[in-house]
Amino acid sequence: METTELDASEIELRERGQLTLPKSLRDALHLETGDALRAVKIGNAIVLTPQRMDLDALRKQMRKLMKQHGVSAEELLRDL
Repeated sequence: METTELDASEIELRERGQLTLPKSLRDALHLETGDALRAVKIGNAIVLTPQRMDLDALRKQMRKLMKQHGVSAEELLRDL
């Protein structure tokens, strides 16, 4: 069973509703500039979760890009 590590940090809500996540949290969750997060209100709490592209969405995006650039799966694999 996986253990859950708690890491609490105080952050300040800025004038335009912006938050800065501490670097330790960004690093631990492998978050980078531009990554999407989902905010869920649970009671008086806000839970932020990273939005990762699921495998099906990734496959569709790869097919679309390959078609746009005229690249076959064989060419893509050969050039890895």
